[in-house]
Amino acid sequence: MDAEPFPIAYGALQPGTPVQTSDGREFGTVAAVLVDEPVDVFDGINVETSAGTRFVDADQVERIFTTYVTTTLSWDQAANLPGPR
Repeated sequence: MDAEPFPIAYGALQPGTPVQTSDGREFGTVAAVLVDEPVDVFDGINVETSAGTRFVDADQVERIFTTYVTTTLSWDQAANLPGPR
């Protein structure tokens, strides 16, 4: 039996973790966690998608779990994300 996912901090987020739209559709995996180092603030994630690497701003990340990340993005919004930072 699989363990239930539980919330984690951005610092524990691992590359390869699936990233989902607001309705639970997977659109990519975490490529990198971005942090504004001087102030130690979460800036967002770079996500590897079928169209290449895209940037998801921290304000668009809803929750981070051990086994996936949920965003506030619709499928269409996810398809139109900007390139990586």
